Amino acid sequence: MKSDVVCENRRVHAVYQGLRPDRVPLMLDLSHWYKKNRNVPFDLAGFSKVEKGLVDLHRQVGAVAYCEMGSFYSLEADDPEVRLETATEGGVFTTRVVTPLGTLQEERVFNPVSYSYGIRKYLLQSSDDFPVVEKLMSCLKARTKWERYEAWKNALGEWGFPYAQLPYSGSGYLMARYMDVEAAVYAVFDEPEKTERLINTVNACNLRILDTLLDGPFETLIISDNYDSNVQPKSFFDAYVRDYYTEVARRLHARGKYLAVHVDGESRGVLRWLTECGVDCADAVTPAPMFALSPKEQRAEAGPDLILSGGIPATVFGSTGSDAQFEDSVKRWLETRLTSSRLFMAAGDQVPPDAPFERIMRLRELVDEYGRY
Repeated sequence: MKSDVVCENRRVHAVYQGLRPDRVPLMLDLSHWYKKNRNVPFDLAGFSKVEKGLVDLHRQVGAVAYCEMGSFYSLEADDPEVRLETATEGGVFTTRVVTPLGTLQEERVFNPVSYSYGIRKYLLQSSDDFPVVEKLMSCLKARTKWERYEAWKNALGEWGFPYAQLPYSGSGYLMARYMDVEAAVYAVFDEPEKTERLINTVNACNLRILDTLLDGPFETLIISDNYDSNVQPKSFFDAYVRDYYTEVARRLHARGKYLAVHVDGESRGVLRWLTECGVDCADAVTPAPMFALSPKEQRAEAGPDLILSGGIPATVFGSTGSDAQFEDSVKRWLETRLTSSRLFMAAGDQVPPDAPFERIMRLRELVDEYGRY
């Protein structure tokens, strides 16, 4: 079924509704590129208010902004002896978890070349630290800030489709964020009961946060787990992830809302698993040459109903790729629209900070030319 959609965010809405817009919507996360190339100070705490320069950039490029707008809620512990603290000083972003069971600290150091914060010290060093996180998770409550959501939505106009966001799931917390991957794998095999308890505790906390958010004004919620099947195979997904994603999707769908999961890794296998959980959109889907599958193979694995958002590997979008490689990557991704209109044109993740501005501007022209139905 074809719809007469002309505004960019209405094209996005149409795809989520299962309609076919006049062309593939263009969505980009320009936040990292913007900070680096506009010399904007980068604080991992995120934006606390609307960033006009980022809004203007999305309008100039002609792409929908959907993430990296700061959090639409705050997290507070209901136990005075438990605290979650963050601070930035001297280029070091520190996260501290303070509980009666002990204190944990993560340290991330700013790199001016990549304009990112690399992890110098992981929050979790071993399974002995798990009870501290479990104590924190048992106490956290969310306080919504929908005024921030409305401010971004109003500022962006047709160029905005803000996603609400949950914290990392238990598996993402362990494998993709707060623990070294090697140490996490050892924990899974050597301490399976401790690992399962940690993951279940984080997930239970997130479901309470979700219940606080459910009646908010957003349409889509994203889980930014950076899933990668190279280190999280099907056995891991089935044991620690499947039931959680399925439950989040169920609660959202009961409110007429949608679920996106940020993949940003090897998608082989993952796309089919997400479909089985009722996930609506796989975000940050990156094809070859960065990962194993071509766009055509990714669509075949996902089936016709899962929205695929992504398409341009960072190695192609950035300065290491040629203009010809970039255009070929865009065209091959857009060709899959002929199999399913459940498709967004986007970067494989964030637009890399070394992407030439002329290439970013060219993207809208390519979508207009090769992305129409």
